[in-house]
Amino acid sequence: MVNKINRKCQGCAKIFNRENLIKITLCDGKLYINPSSKILGRSAYVCSDINCIKNLIKKKRLYGALKFKNFDEISSAEAKLLKSVSTV
Repeated sequence: MVNKINRKCQGCAKIFNRENLIKITLCDGKLYINPSSKILGRSAYVCSDINCIKNLIKKKRLYGALKFKNFDEISSAEAKLLKSVSTV
């Protein structure tokens, strides 16, 4: 039996294998877009669909998922996330 770890996308609320999601981690007051999962801390996951990421930003789901209220830090991470996905 293979043990797969599933997580919910914060943009569309669908369940995916963790390896197929982008991990956003809060560590020491900084947000990291963390696809390698080497940084530990409170995390949220989003799939790489551009519409999902836009939904995540529009509905401000990172604030609740990460329990973090630093607007500048979250908007900076959201901009990096959009840029990284739009260039793929």
